[in-house]
This record gives sequence, C-alpha cells and structure tokens, in this order.
Amino acid sequence: MSYRLLAIGGSGGMASLLGGCASDGSYLLDIVNTGTEGLKLIAESRPDLALVDVDMPDIGGLAWLRVLRQTDSGRDLPVIVASGRKADDAVAEAFAWGADDFVLKECDPAEFVARVRAVLRRRFEREAHPGALVCVGLVSLDPARHRCVAGKTPVSLRPREFELLEVLMRRAGRVLSRGYLIETVWGMTRDVDTRAIDVTVSRLRKALGSRAGRWVETVERYGYRFRDPEEALR
Repeated sequence: MSYRLLAIGGSGGMASLLGGCASDGSYLLDIVNTGTEGLKLIAESRPDLALVDVDMPDIGGLAWLRVLRQTDSGRDLPVIVASGRKADDAVAEAFAWGADDFVLKECDPAEFVARVRAVLRRRFEREAHPGALVCVGLVSLDPARHRCVAGKTPVSLRPREFELLEVLMRRAGRVLSRGYLIETVWGMTRDVDTRAIDVTVSRLRKALGSRAGRWVETVERYGYRFRDPEEALR
C-alpha cells in the first residue's frame, strides 16, 4: 500500500527529511511551498499525512495548523510539524493544536521515516476499530464511552492505561514488544523511557483487580501480552 504525503514548505531542511521517504516505495510525495497551496491540495487530494514547516512564506506553521483543524478535510489529518529549532513553547502549542509529532529539520532521514510510519500506524489502527467494543474473557472495553468493566465491576483507568489495555486486548494472545507499545500507545512525540510502560502496566493490573490483572502478562526480555480468550477464563 502506498501512502500519499504532502510536504508544505520548501526549505533545504525539509528536502533532506523527505529524502528517506522519496527512496521508499511506500510513499507518494506532493510538495508545495505555501500554506495556502497546502490547504487547497488537502481539500482536493486528501493526503494520508502532512508535513508542515514552522517557517512558511505566507503563514506560520502553527497558525496554519490552527486553521487546518477547523476544516472538514483537515480536522483528522495526521500532521508532523518540522522546525529548525526546538522551543518548548512551540512544541507545546503544536501538540495543543493536534500535531501528531514534532521533528527538527536536521533529524536523520531514516529516523523521520520511522516517525512517519509510527504516526500512520497509530492513525490507521485506530480507524480500523472506530469505537468498536472489545471483550476478552470477563474484561470489556467501550472506547467510545471510555468505559472498562472487569466481570461486573466498573474499572477506572487513566487515559494512557486505557489505551494500553485496548491495544493489548485487540491483539489478545500476541506478545507486543516494548518498542511497539512505545510507538503505538505513547507515540514518538517525546522520549519515553521503557520504565514508563512497566509503571503503567503495574497500575493497570492493580486497577483490574487480583483476577483480571493477572491476564496482563509479562514476557521477559520482550514485552507484554493479554491472555487469549480461552486462557483468560481458566
């Protein structure tokens, strides 16, 4: 499957980032110089992901992102913001307006391709199960209502615990590596120590209770899995 990427901004740094995508047969690239052109092309061609330069000739990248999120064609579009410098306030504002990732233009092209893959994976995996209920054993999740029940007991989960549990349950029986969970649940928007996963799993087990909590299993030196449906009821 080929994904269509739209790059907005014509700086040399952007060209370097896109080098890795250009050499990968999984991506079709469209490049425009201005935010105005970008909004028009998004409405016309509906790309799978947009890469926007903070510094564009007609509008700032963050102001452009605010405009994009108010349009029908751009409300849910995955967006990666690129900048020549890292300023904490700019990063915070980008994520506040729904950026999926923030990268520096001197980012290694191979790392950038990995980030693109992670963003697309997260987006399309979510769309594959838009709010669908998932039940394994006696645990059920309702993502649309952010509800979890273990047996007949409602379970209160923090957002990250809920997301982690949903990923594990939708792949019940499969071992998921820490690297996969970092990309899928935490994203690649910030540096995440693998201990964050361990802490979240510990909290998740405690919230699920003594029985259901045991269904979240540690696979030493690799990752975690949720027991498959047959094992979960034993």
